[in-house]
Formats: sequence, C-alpha cells, structure tokens
Amino acid sequence: MNRAYRLHVDACNEVLSLILSGSVSTRTDAVNSLSQAYAKRGIGPIRGWSSKNLYDKEMAMVYVVGKYGLGLELAEHPQLEKILSAEVSYEEIYRRVMSGVKPSEAIQAITGSLEKNTIFRVLRLVLTAVVLGFEEEENLVKLYWSLAEEFKQYKRGFFTFMRFYVALRVAEKIALREVKNRNEKEALKLAICMKVGAKNMAPPDELIALISREVFGAPKKLVQRVVGEAK
Repeated sequence: MNRAYRLHVDACNEVLSLILSGSVSTRTDAVNSLSQAYAKRGIGPIRGWSSKNLYDKEMAMVYVVGKYGLGLELAEHPQLEKILSAEVSYEEIYRRVMSGVKPSEAIQAITGSLEKNTIFRVLRLVLTAVVLGFEEEENLVKLYWSLAEEFKQYKRGFFTFMRFYVALRVAEKIALREVKNRNEKEALKLAICMKVGAKNMAPPDELIALISREVFGAPKKLVQRVVGEAK
C-alpha cells in the first residue's frame, strides 16, 4: 500500500472498528469520527482547492480500506453497508462503465438521476482506490475520459479534477521525501501529465503546496524548499 497514506489508512481502520463494534451507527457519526481520527494524526482528507464536504467525500477512503484493505464483505455487515451505501453505488457505476455501459445509462440505472456530484464522486472513489494501490491508474484514466467525453457540459470540472489528480501524486512524493527539489518536482509533474494524457493540465505549484501541507501534513519548510513560496 502507498506509504504516503499510512496515517489515512490507520485512521480509517479506527473508524471501521467503531462502526463494526456498534459505537458508530450513522453516516454523520462516521464522518465526524473520521474528522477526529485525521485531526489527531495531523493529516487531512484528499482535497484540491475546494473544502466543501471534505470528510463526507473522504468516506470513499473508508470504503476502499474496508473492502479492499481489510477484505470486508459489506453484505455481511449491514450497518457498514448502510453507512457506505453511496460508495457501493459509486463502485457499481464504475464497474458498469468499465464493462462498456454508457456512463449516463449506468448512473441513471443505479441512482435514478444524472447529478454532477455523482459523476465526480465516482471519479473520487476510483482515484482513492488507485492511490492506495487497489486499482490501476489506467482504469482511472479510461473512466475519466469516458465521463469527460459524454458530459461535456462539465468540461471545467474535468479539467480541474485532472489537475488535482496530478498535484496529488506529486504531493505524495514530496511528503515521502522522494522529491527533493524544484527540478525534480517539475520533472515528475510533467511526466505524470504525459502518462495520463493531460499534457496541458499541469497543476499550479500553489495547489501542490496546499495538498502537501493539508492532506499529508508535510512540514512547511520542506514544501517551501521543493515547491517554493506560494504567490
């Protein structure tokens, strides 16, 4: 599993334990517990510029850690399945799209409507599985372009998402001290953009710095050395 998320996984295990023991029985309580678990570890949820509903979105991490990290069968744990019912739906949409179903048809069949929020929650779920090592990056890229091709009205949102993804992958390496200076940072950023077919979507350094600090708790001096001062 990706070492950059070691503390995130540890926090999710704590929340899963609370749910399975019956100490947490609602999604609201689970979200609050996740927030507290992250805070005491000095980390934050996966994020870009937006700070809206971050911990509810981060329930995707709890889902992936529980299902793929711990191997939990949600059907055997009704309370857990209830709390993570949204993520169950998002994964089902993803699986259908990857099997060749038109994205709008998959979303409509599972949720009964076509909401922008659902589209990007599905992407976030798969992103989470990718960064934790449970899905191949090429699957995220395939899903991304399938969605972007059909939902052209959200072009700006897809552009923002891909820049966020690239920034997140660079920030991981900064937090792990695997990227030690600005030149290495620039080289990695461009390499990731080329790999995912997003050569014109390189994220600004300010976004990389934000994610390094807020998601991974990277020291300010480290971030300044690699990324530079925010403008």
